[in-house]
Amino acid sequence: MNSCLLPLATNFKLCLCPDESDVVNSELPAYQLKFSAKRRSIQLKIQSGQLWVCAPAGCDLKLIQQLIMQKKHWIDKHLQQQQQTEAGWLEQGQIPFFDDKLQLKIVQDSVNQFSLDGDCLWLQLSHRNKMDSQHKWIEKLVTGFYMQQAQLWFSQQVLHEQQRMSLQSRQVRVCNFKAKWGSCDSSGLLSFNWRLLMAPAWVARYVVVHELAHLVHMNHSKNFWALVAEFNSDAAKARLWLKQNQHWMQL
Repeated sequence: MNSCLLPLATNFKLCLCPDESDVVNSELPAYQLKFSAKRRSIQLKIQSGQLWVCAPAGCDLKLIQQLIMQKKHWIDKHLQQQQQTEAGWLEQGQIPFFDDKLQLKIVQDSVNQFSLDGDCLWLQLSHRNKMDSQHKWIEKLVTGFYMQQAQLWFSQQVLHEQQRMSLQSRQVRVCNFKAKWGSCDSSGLLSFNWRLLMAPAWVARYVVVHELAHLVHMNHSKNFWALVAEFNSDAAKARLWLKQNQHWMQL
């Protein structure tokens, strides 16, 4: 899902609006509109191939439509991205790997295993596999490739960044997180989501600095963010990238 928060204009006109309504305007992208008394800003989000608008109760429809038109490029871009990735990476026969894409090459063999050759990821599928389990084996092999590469990359990156930050972690592990990009516990164990290898390298590097900063501040205080910014100038940009692109970072 992609979302974009837009602050309210200070001089908008209030009008009575229903609690929930569908608005259609031929000059605007099709969208679903919901009002909430708890909201203080207008939120645009792309979910399941559709534009949703969440606005404060009583917000002027003209203001909402003006904001939609202002963000039309953003809306069109992310609607198109969702349509392109709707089938899934495996169905497209390619997977993202940092700033590149790897082509999937599937061959029948005596064992189930993967191997990387240039920009091709070869998947060997055992002829003993049941036909209805082939897709599961492909997903398992690709996930195994990401996990392997992520362990190598994050271990090296943590070593580099912790020397730069004069910090010391205890251990680095790669996990199949569903709802977070990384974590740091009080013992110094750092964990990272393998799906970060589907993002640009500069985004993954930000997450490394973020988790290392938790060795000093086990919170998200001003001091924590100041430490992150000191060692990663792309922090805000990387957080925005993850928020806008997390919907397609899955197999």
